[in-house]
Amino acid sequence: MLSDTDFITLNAIYLKKMATEATIAEVTGLGSDIVHQRLASADDHGWIMNLPEGAMLLDGGIEEVLAYYHASYAELRAQPAIGAWYEAFETLNKRFIAAVTEWQQTEGDERVERRLLQTAERLTKDIRQLLPRIPRYEAYVRRFERSMDKVDQGQRDFVCKPTIDSVHNIWFEFHEDILAVLGRPRDTT
Repeated sequence: MLSDTDFITLNAIYLKKMATEATIAEVTGLGSDIVHQRLASADDHGWIMNLPEGAMLLDGGIEEVLAYYHASYAELRAQPAIGAWYEAFETLNKRFIAAVTEWQQTEGDERVERRLLQTAERLTKDIRQLLPRIPRYEAYVRRFERSMDKVDQGQRDFVCKPTIDSVHNIWFEFHEDILAVLGRPRDTT
């Protein structure tokens, strides 16, 4: 099974679909030298493909990441409290999706934006409840706070722009992550 550091590195690629060393270091909080070493090892194992735009997971890398989720979070998945936490998250997720849609349709209405950011702030508080069980989720709290601060400073691209660490992208990655922790497929309906 992957080490925790290997998992954190490869999971960043898994969630982003493609990521550079700098992006992995930024979103995980790992040092760039550690990320470089872990990616070199993953490349040696045939788990990633390095492209000019970043690294992509190959089938073997995806299998390793999913095996880590399966083994590391089996006990957590059995706890009723985590299922209840996720159900509450789904309610919040529906509000967030509605706010993103409305924000896009109103071309960034500031009142809608504030509601969207308040929903993200609520999620960061809720994520803190999971930190004793999933300490690596501190990175999501840090990322949300950084992106929301940028929006508050007038950098509105940090609401939904797909090519940066926007609130919407972080939310999407967190949702993928918690689904993998719980061993649940993404609802495609």
